[in-house]
Amino acid sequence: MHSRKTKAAFCHGLIILLTAGLYGQFTPNYDESKVPEYVLPELLPDSAGKHVKTTSYWENVRRKEILLLFEDHEYGKIPRELPETTYTLLRQKDNALKGKAFMKQIRVTFFRNGNNLDMDILIFLPGDVERPVPVFLGLNFNGNHTISEDPDILITKNWVPNRSEWGISDNLADESTRGKSASRWPVETIIERGYGLATIYCGDPDPDFDDGFRNGIHALFPMSGEGEDSLSSWGSLGAWAWGLSRALDYFETDADIDHKKVIVLGHSRLGKAALWAGARDERFAMVISNESGCGGAALSMRRF
Repeated sequence: MHSRKTKAAFCHGLIILLTAGLYGQFTPNYDESKVPEYVLPELLPDSAGKHVKTTSYWENVRRKEILLLFEDHEYGKIPRELPETTYTLLRQKDNALKGKAFMKQIRVTFFRNGNNLDMDILIFLPGDVERPVPVFLGLNFNGNHTISEDPDILITKNWVPNRSEWGISDNLADESTRGKSASRWPVETIIERGYGLATIYCGDPDPDFDDGFRNGIHALFPMSGEGEDSLSSWGSLGAWAWGLSRALDYFETDADIDHKKVIVLGHSRLGKAALWAGARDERFAMVISNESGCGGAALSMRRF
């Protein structure tokens, strides 16, 4: 429960344990009559029992209390300090998607304590509308090059999960993996409707394997030690949410993007990261989280 890497899965595991008991096979419940009694905590009284009756009291008191609960018990505390950051244009293309889109790839580099980390943002923008435009922003699981077959998208050099069906066995992506996730990313539809799309490989801010948090952005913010500090330190979901906010920092410098109309989205654990990013960073205009499970998105106390 206290491993930072497993915080993301803790809620899912807890539901399984509650439903199946500490021993025995998990069996999902689809019968409403078998849902045990439960009482949800009230949302609008604060920790002292005072009821929230104004917007300002919600924003300044109760909302902060709820965020702290999620920091302490689930997602961990994200460092407030921001590292020194640079933005580099790696590539751009005026006739992407058969002439429908303008594409650019931005490298965000973070520097702290003599270490640095690169995070690449792939951006598609409609080529025939007035800018700035609203943008959908989401993390991807396997590399920016997997969301489209465009040959100019850089192939990630970072660790990727092995996938036998893609021929990945050594945790390295290659040309054969280009466009493998394109069916999940309706880039052309988004562009045709006047929106932009930006994506980041989740393995840039934090590779998706357990090495004791010595890689990714955690390497720039090493743990202070053992004990209580380590138990509430940020895990992968926190790092991914942090990366989404840092992309928004870049958007504020890009005249092509309406940074006040950025929709953060995600699927599965990346949906949970999108939720945490949107909850912590009110600059995001909207959150779309698809199948993110529990941990804030669904009721953990209702076994159904």
